[in-house]
Amino acid sequence: MALVFAKPTGSSITGLNVFSLPSIITVSLDMKNKKRKKSEEIIKQAEALSQKANVSFTGIVKISNNIGNTIITFAEKHEVDMIVIGSRGSDPELGTFLGSVANHVVNKSKIPVTVVK
Repeated sequence: MALVFAKPTGSSITGLNVFSLPSIITVSLDMKNKKRKKSEEIIKQAEALSQKANVSFTGIVKISNNIGNTIITFAEKHEVDMIVIGSRGSDPELGTFLGSVANHVVNKSKIPVTVVK
């Protein structure tokens, strides 16, 4: 959906994928690497779609225990014009919190947010 907004206006896209780890004291390096790899694959897919549409794309992967705040802080710091976010996360471990990140971003961001279903 970000491409729909970016292409006609000549805008660029910054794809931010934030992942979290369970809040336990010891998280295996293997688990962290798997989550990072999944996030990087998502960014690569978005980059390929952007290249195909001839839209400038920068991909970023971050780790955070508060995904919503990380998105908002990043957007404010980098002065983005709009946040485009999915209505549900892709992480099955967060199944009970479907939509919680999008809801947080919509309600706390001062930057316009478009939620995509």
